[in-house]
Amino acid sequence: MKLLNFKYGLIVLTLTSFLSCGKHKESATVIHAVTDLSHQFTFYADNRFYQQYMPEGKGVANWVDLSDFDLSNTNLLILLGCDDRISYSKEDVETITGFLNEGGGVMIFGNDKTKSQNELLSNYGSRFVAPAAYPLVAGRSFNLDSIEGNGVSVIDLEKPSLWNMLIKDSKGKPVLVKRNVGKGTLLVSSRELAGSHPSARDSINKTLWKTILPRLAEGKKVDTTKRFRSKGIKQMKFNEDHGGFKMSYTSYMKPYAKEMVNVYKNALPFIEERMGVPLSPGMASHITLLPTGGGGFSSGETIGLAVWWGDFPEKKEGMIEFLTHESVHSWVLPFPEVWNEPIATYIGDLVLMDSGYQKEGLTRIENTIARATRIDPEMKNYDIHGNLTGTGSVLNDSEKNDIHWGKTFWIFEELRKENPDIISDYFKAKRVHVKEGSVKEYDMNETVRLLSKAMDRDMFGWFNDIGVKVNSEKPEIK
Repeated sequence: MKLLNFKYGLIVLTLTSFLSCGKHKESATVIHAVTDLSHQFTFYADNRFYQQYMPEGKGVANWVDLSDFDLSNTNLLILLGCDDRISYSKEDVETITGFLNEGGGVMIFGNDKTKSQNELLSNYGSRFVAPAAYPLVAGRSFNLDSIEGNGVSVIDLEKPSLWNMLIKDSKGKPVLVKRNVGKGTLLVSSRELAGSHPSARDSINKTLWKTILPRLAEGKKVDTTKRFRSKGIKQMKFNEDHGGFKMSYTSYMKPYAKEMVNVYKNALPFIEERMGVPLSPGMASHITLLPTGGGGFSSGETIGLAVWWGDFPEKKEGMIEFLTHESVHSWVLPFPEVWNEPIATYIGDLVLMDSGYQKEGLTRIENTIARATRIDPEMKNYDIHGNLTGTGSVLNDSEKNDIHWGKTFWIFEELRKENPDIISDYFKAKRVHVKEGSVKEYDMNETVRLLSKAMDRDMFGWFNDIGVKVNSEKPEIK
């Protein structure tokens, strides 16, 4: 590598090969990779990266404080991101540096807008500073005609002589660099150079990463005979028993735990009243706090709550709806609803009203219904999935989604006018009549049979009238 120019804190380096010399040979390095989820939760970060780029290796996820993860049998640490509302602790930085000193490879991704990632990178003399100029150019040894990635950022290096540039932008500024730290290798990459979709189908720059990753990991040997697995939710630093549920969280989430417990405890009686039946044993018995403002999950037993959803903890309304939504997913198991997502949020809005936010809850319901009525004012031409069953035009995916959500809300609001307890009566009927093995498929026909029981009258004619085609002869539930 030769230093060509240094001016105004930016550098221009010659592109260097990541390889020592000559043509790339397939590495025999066994990769044990850990992807960190503890600083920023995304569904992609949960094992998608290694599935895309190193399927022949082994990858696990870290959910706990990074300093609590045993990296002794790891040779690659992947730090995809850190939410800017938290940061890496002193212990985290010591863990990362110690891992590098022992020969491990560390990948730190980011861009010019990721404050916390740049704070971490400052410990190693680098930071993302500005958008890159296109096209991007890779070193000759990669033998790549083009580099994919939109919104890539360039990297400023404090001591350019310590770094090798692997990819540059059209102005010669680095967007992917590496340096030695101790016996290990640190690689800094603009986040946009790798996949990010939860489906793991956007394997951009696959050849590039399959070349780089074994070389990053080769400085540290791992023992394939020893157990290597994720450190998960129940191994977090804090595990508290709150009577009806347990809550687990990391030290990064500790500032939000007390308020989350209060909100959940206050909402739980309203959820139970709306559902009309208790949770099945073990369901929604464990809560964990996720470092994200969007996206959670329910696995039945465990509910993951995004701590900054709806500007929590400053605002409570969005969190009440959200935690109810995720709880309902556990409540309905083992038979998911035909309107699984919308009914969970609809019940969340009812609980929001029960919790003292009457106007806000009602407004959310009305706004959701409006998504459907703008497409089908009479609410009789499409089924709940947006498929045309009457007159009108075929809908695109976005319009179908609006019908799915809006029509679900509208149906239950119409039924609630006649029976204010329709939700609880419906789930009571479901708990009584639907058991394991009692139905082959819990579909719309079975659903309308139970709604008929809850309304104490035959609802098949009404559903057919509003474009939801069902047949009273088909349900296995009698």
